[in-house]
Amino acid sequence: WVPLLLLAWAIAGVVGVRLCRAAVREAAAAGDGAGERRGLTLYEAAFLSGGPARVADLTLVAMARQRRLLLAHTGWATVVDPRGRDDMERTVIGAIGPEGQSRIAP
Repeated sequence: WVPLLLLAWAIAGVVGVRLCRAAVREAAAAGDGAGERRGLTLYEAAFLSGGPARVADLTLVAMARQRRLLLAHTGWATVVDPRGRDDMERTVIGAIGPEGQSRIAP
């Protein structure tokens, strides 16, 4: 079992060195500006922190803050501006309905 242990250590060492070298190359490329990285969008961050329900809540609140959607404390949503700026807003407007007003869950 000793030769197998030595072989496993050697393989782990080689893999570790290769991983470190790849990380150093990637860091050097990112420092040059050669590899442009994009951050998460607000919708992606909302999805990662709470799933589809959080994305829907974010869209409702964002539209309400822009005064494009009215949210009443009674549970009704009223569309003020029926033109969605992106796919998420168009989906929310479509879910509210063609009348432009719908009851939403708390």
